[in-house]
Amino acid sequence: MPLMLRIVTDSTCDLPNSLLEEHNVTVIPLNVIIDGQTYADGIELSHAEFYAKMAASKQLPTTSQPSPAKFRDVFQKILDAGDDVFYVGLSSTLSGTLQAAKIARDLVESPERVTIHDTLSATYAEGMLVMQAVKLAEEGRTAGEIQAELTELRKRQELVFSVDTLENLRKGGRINNLSFLFGSLLNIKPILHLDYEGVVQAFDKVRGKKNAILAVKRFLTERPIDMEFPVAIGHTSDQGTVQVWRELLTELGVKVSNIFDFELSGVIGTHVGKGANGIIYFSKA
Repeated sequence: MPLMLRIVTDSTCDLPNSLLEEHNVTVIPLNVIIDGQTYADGIELSHAEFYAKMAASKQLPTTSQPSPAKFRDVFQKILDAGDDVFYVGLSSTLSGTLQAAKIARDLVESPERVTIHDTLSATYAEGMLVMQAVKLAEEGRTAGEIQAELTELRKRQELVFSVDTLENLRKGGRINNLSFLFGSLLNIKPILHLDYEGVVQAFDKVRGKKNAILAVKRFLTERPIDMEFPVAIGHTSDQGTVQVWRELLTELGVKVSNIFDFELSGVIGTHVGKGANGIIYFSKA
């Protein structure tokens, strides 16, 4: 028997396709543009293909959000099938994607049957909220109840990461020029995090891999991990750092079975660049 509430998300959630298919989650892709060619994120271009093309291109890729018409078509199809829509989307502070979804909601028949949730986050932090929405929907919870629970849970989302270069974030408008200049001049390794309002903030600026590890460890200690949830290690063509973070997490008491790693989607990878890596989890209440 189909769910009365269908969970919808976008391609930046970085959840495995097998998991999305198992729970009948509908995914609307964003777009990445490389050398003038537009690709549907994760559909027309795999993660590996994206990073290979980005490395070979002389220009940084760009990204674009789905059109309101795309959202409208997906929402209306679900409504016509008899289910309501609960869209869990990429932070409104990072993209206009959520606004496109809101416009689309006003264009469908019975817009009151469409709920839109702003995760104020991205990548697997968004994905964790998607899976929480799935869990609650499968328990028969209402859209209003799910919205309330996700709103509380997102206050504990933690996403701490480092990048090899600030250029991608600067060109994408995710940090200001002063931060870019400071980082470039001193050749430092910035430790960044996404705050509870969905804004990229600097946690620390360090030199060397050892100091970067210590800075991330301090972040995790100040905001202790809630062991009831999985902990994810995300990276952009930086598999070598995954083991470093795994060792740190196990040192802090996270079970090996509760840790997994993934490569970031092309859209997120565009903005953080090659060599980015980070840890995503929920902190204790």
